[in-house]
Amino acid sequence: MTKREENYKWKVLGIVMIGTLMSALDSSIVNVSIPAIMADFGSGLDDIEWVVTSYMLAFAALMPLTSWLRDRVGHKWLYTASLVVFTVGSLLCGIAWNLPTLILARVIQAIGGGAITPTGMAMISETFEPHERGKALGFWGMGAVMGPAFGPTIGGFLTKSFGWPSIFLVNLPIGIIGVALALNILINDRPPHKNHKSFDGVGFAFFTIFLVSFLLGLSKGESEGWASPYIVTCAILSIVGFAGFLVVESVVDNKIIKLSLLRNPVFATCFVFRTVMTLSIYGGSFLLPVFLQNFKGLDEVQCGLILLPGSLLMGILMPVGGKLGDKLSPRIVISLGFFFLGLFFFQYRIISTETSNWEIIMPTLLRGIGVAMLSAPLTAMAMNAVSNAEAGMASSMLNIVQQVGGSVGIAILSSILHRRTKYHLNILGTNLATSSDSYQKAFRQLLARAHEVGYNHLDSFRVAAQTLGGSIFKQAGVFAFQDSFLVAALITFSVLLGIFALPAKPAIHRKKSAAEVEAVHVE
Repeated sequence: MTKREENYKWKVLGIVMIGTLMSALDSSIVNVSIPAIMADFGSGLDDIEWVVTSYMLAFAALMPLTSWLRDRVGHKWLYTASLVVFTVGSLLCGIAWNLPTLILARVIQAIGGGAITPTGMAMISETFEPHERGKALGFWGMGAVMGPAFGPTIGGFLTKSFGWPSIFLVNLPIGIIGVALALNILINDRPPHKNHKSFDGVGFAFFTIFLVSFLLGLSKGESEGWASPYIVTCAILSIVGFAGFLVVESVVDNKIIKLSLLRNPVFATCFVFRTVMTLSIYGGSFLLPVFLQNFKGLDEVQCGLILLPGSLLMGILMPVGGKLGDKLSPRIVISLGFFFLGLFFFQYRIISTETSNWEIIMPTLLRGIGVAMLSAPLTAMAMNAVSNAEAGMASSMLNIVQQVGGSVGIAILSSILHRRTKYHLNILGTNLATSSDSYQKAFRQLLARAHEVGYNHLDSFRVAAQTLGGSIFKQAGVFAFQDSFLVAALITFSVLLGIFALPAKPAIHRKKSAAEVEAVHVE
C-alpha cells in the first residue's frame, strides 16, 4: 500500500467519526432536555414522547435504504448528503416554534442520521484490510458508543446554560466541517449506471410496517398497557409486516435486506451477540440515570458527571479493544467483554439510596471496559465474515439490530421495573398493615416529629401518613431496581454459553471474495 493510500484511509476514518459522533450523540442528548421542552411548549408527557419516538422510528426505518442508495450514488455522495440532511434537520429543531414542527424536524434529522452510521461502517470496512478493521472500528466506536454515553452530560450542561435549542444548534458547525471535508477528501466511488438495481418498494413497505409497529408497541407498552387495543394492533401489524416481508424477500432478486447473510454462522453469531450487547448497553443507560435522579435526588448535570468517568474510560479503551480483537482469539476478548458488562449490572443488585457516589461510579468503569472489548471486535468479526460487495448490506443489518436491540432492552427492563415495583409494594404494604406493630411504631415516630416542627394535631396525622406512604413506595422502587439490574446481569452472562460459535483465531490478513463468502453460506 502506498503512503498516499495509507493517509487516505485514516482521513476516511476521521470524516466518518465526525458524522457518527454527531448522529449517535443525538440519540440520547435530548432525553435530559425533555422537561425543559415540555415547559416551553406547554406539552404533556404523552405528546412530548414523540420527540424521542419519532427520531427512533425514522432512524430505524430508513436504514434498509442505505445499501440500495449506495449502489445508486456511491459512498461519497450518500454520506455527504446524509450529513447535509442531518445538519439541516438540526437547524430546524433548534428554531422549532411548536411541538409539531420539532417532531417533523426530528424526523428530518433521523433521515440523515439513519444513513450516516451504516454508510460510515461500510466505508471503513472497504477502506481497511481485515487485519486492521478491528483497530479502525475501535476508533470509529469512540463516536458510535461514546455519543449515547456522553449525551446526558452534554445535554444537561447545554440545556442548563443555554436552553434546550442549543442541544441541536451545536451540531451546525460540526456538520458544516464534516460536509466540507467529505466533499474535498472522499473519492467519488459512484458505481456505473449498468450496476443500478431496481428498488424493492413492496419489501421496504412491509419491513417499515413491521419495524415501526414493533418499536412503537415496545415503547408504548407500559404507558398504554400490554393488553390494550393500541398494543394489540401494533402486534398484529408487526406480525403481518414481518410475514409479508419474508414472503417478498424470498421471491425478489433486489433484496433490501439480504437474510442469506444469516446463513453465515460467524455473521449470525455476531448478529445475536450485538443484539444482546446493545440490549444491555441501552438498558443500563436507561436504568441508572432514572435511579440517580428519582431516588438519589440528583439533577441532570450531577447525574451526567457520575456517568462521565465510565464514558471516558470507554473512549480511551475503545481503540485498545479493537487492537486486541485483531491480535487475540475473539473468544477470549468477547468473553471478557460480556463478563465485565454483566458484572456492571451485578454490582447494582444491592444498590440503594444509601449507596455512595463512588460505589455507583466503580461499576460504570467495568461497563466501560466491557463495551470497549465488545464493540469493535464484534463489528470487525461480522464485517470480515462477508465480502466487500456485501459490506453495505451487512453494516445496515448490524445497525438495524442495534436500534431494535436497544429498544427491546429498554422495554424489557422498563416492564420488569414496573411489575417488580407493584410486587414489592404489595409485600411491603402487607408487612406494614396499619394494625401491625411495625406500622404503629413508625407512624408514632413520624407523628412526634411533625409535632416538633409545629404542625397541629390534624396536620401531623396527614403528614405522617403521607411520609410513611412515600417511604414505602420509595423502598419498593429501590427493590425493583435491584431486581431489574439482576435480570440484566443474567441476560448478559447468558450469552457466554454461545461463545464457542465464534472462531478461535483472529481474522485472516486478506479480503474475502464474494465467491468465498458464498461458499461459506452454502456450507
